[in-house]
Amino acid sequence: MKISENFEYPLLPEWSTQEIIDASEFYEAVEKVYTTGIERAEFMKKYIRFLEIEPAIMTQKQLDRAFSEASGLSIYRAVQFVKNSDKEHIKFTEKS
Repeated sequence: MKISENFEYPLLPEWSTQEIIDASEFYEAVEKVYTTGIERAEFMKKYIRFLEIEPAIMTQKQLDRAFSEASGLSIYRAVQFVKNSDKEHIKFTEKS
């Protein structure tokens, strides 16, 4: 899997400065699922905050699409992987 470098996170103009920071931290957590790994509890905390920032499912899907196009990573796949894992430290590995 090739992860794009130097891309911008999809952010919405109506978000407050704190919401932008929190959403960016969630996007970083998604990246960590694919790269270095992350603690499951930390990821879920950031994911729950992201859902508070953007509760609309349609908008979440649009942000996932924009994030995927920019980075090559899927928020949806990362979230599903973490939700379905019972490990404390999570790192996504593609099955060949």
